[in-house]
Amino acid sequence: MIVLTTTTAVMLYLLLTLIVLFSLWGYQHYALRKKKVIVSEEELFRCEYCHFAYLADHAKKVTKCPQCGSYNKGNKYSGG
Repeated sequence: MIVLTTTTAVMLYLLLTLIVLFSLWGYQHYALRKKKVIVSEEELFRCEYCHFAYLADHAKKVTKCPQCGSYNKGNKYSGG
């Protein structure tokens, strides 16, 4: 029969918990490492009328707001 003291049981429990946590961390670390960043050719614009922020092609001089449908001249969003 295997004799298991309280101290040994607690140490085994902590060791197994650490192994599980490090395994999950390692899996997440390497799973997220494989993802690629996709660069968009769009810029953030702000509607002159409803102040809705939206993405549109940066090469267009006039863009259409998707919320109110009005046309805007190159109002790039300044972040303020």
